Amino acid sequence: MVGSIKFDNFAPVVDVTLAGTPVGRIVSGFNVISGLEEKADTCVLELADYRRLITGSVKRGDALLIKWGYAGEELTEIFRGVVRSMGVDDPVIIRGIDYNTILNNKRIQMTFEDETASGMAKAVMAGSGLGLDIEECDIIIDRLPLFNRTLRECIDSITQLVEQEKGEACSDYIRDGIFHWGKKDYSGEAQQAFRIGVNIIRQEICANGLGYLETLVSPVKHSEIIEVEAESQFVVKVEYLWQAGGRTRIWYEHAG
Repeated sequence: MVGSIKFDNFAPVVDVTLAGTPVGRIVSGFNVISGLEEKADTCVLELADYRRLITGSVKRGDALLIKWGYAGEELTEIFRGVVRSMGVDDPVIIRGIDYNTILNNKRIQMTFEDETASGMAKAVMAGSGLGLDIEECDIIIDRLPLFNRTLRECIDSITQLVEQEKGEACSDYIRDGIFHWGKKDYSGEAQQAFRIGVNIIRQEICANGLGYLETLVSPVKHSEIIEVEAESQFVVKVEYLWQAGGRTRIWYEHAG
């Protein structure tokens, strides 16, 4: 049975860990953006720590983990990454980026000849330290020199070649320590069901044709299947907002 997020009396809660220290009690708010078309998941975290008693020693590159959900239930991880920058105002503003930083920080030198696109992607990512979920692609690329290129640039080049040769859009993302690359997968089961009058606050069709809905705290992530008014939809982007309570904004397209 597909689950649904209901507007009942469960208290929404957040669990935030910064540089190994739990900071949930001083969270003023946050905004996490996670999208299939984005190059990385990002977050803006606000902490009520004007004396810098907790955040005084935090530095760029420190780990940042955000979970949310409802009291008494298992919380869902919605952001895992590192600190990118930090302000000194009250509240303290911390900007984070997910582990796509790995793709931008590591450079390689390789030359491929008569190799499949998926084989190239696997070779490029082999030393990243991430698990790999790379869809098989039989397109043979005659030659592709990659000299002093970041992993991000290499993957983008391979993706572009596939799209030019096959006319199919591929995308990539990192989740739970695994690098995913390939076409959108519409075959999964719906993770959540949304209904007007039950758990949809607002719903509309965007100018780009995507569907949009706003709900309360939700575990839904991009690249998952959901049901909206009993129809299967593919989640393209999610925005998680917290400000004395939670809101989830979901952009989606028809699954199939």
